[in-house]
Amino acid sequence: MDDAEPTSEPWRAVLAALVDPRLRRTLAELIVEDDPALSASERREARRILMQSGLLTPAQQLNERGIRSMLKKEPAEEEGVDRWLRADGSVRRWPVSPEDRLELLTWIALRLMGSEEVLAEKPLTQRLVTFTSDPNTLRRALVDAGLLTRNADGSDYRRTSAS
Repeated sequence: MDDAEPTSEPWRAVLAALVDPRLRRTLAELIVEDDPALSASERREARRILMQSGLLTPAQQLNERGIRSMLKKEPAEEEGVDRWLRADGSVRRWPVSPEDRLELLTWIALRLMGSEEVLAEKPLTQRLVTFTSDPNTLRRALVDAGLLTRNADGSDYRRTSAS
């Protein structure tokens, strides 16, 4: 279950780079080397968009104060299992606490199969791929948590009443 992603938001690193004069200058040099020149109207439009985004002040200068303010804001905290999921319902990161991990595993078990459904290992694994790139570890975690049971030979799986 190693689908970990960095915990900080990528946009924060971008904003932090923009307020560092050395990084900003290096980025500008790299951009100027490769990008074509802009017409006056393209430049005006680009500056308008940069002002709307909060990167430029009305005086057409880098809005360092505004960028620093954006960096200080905490991202909105998601609730429930959404804290650990991507938009497609796959696991973005695994909870650290046992209680949170059980909450997420229970959520997965309820969506994985019906209460009376019995699945062989291969179809079960195919369904688990929608939640993680490591379906075998997830299957073992669901069994270890008591949310799935399996035959002694491991051929059939069913959801338990605990999930």
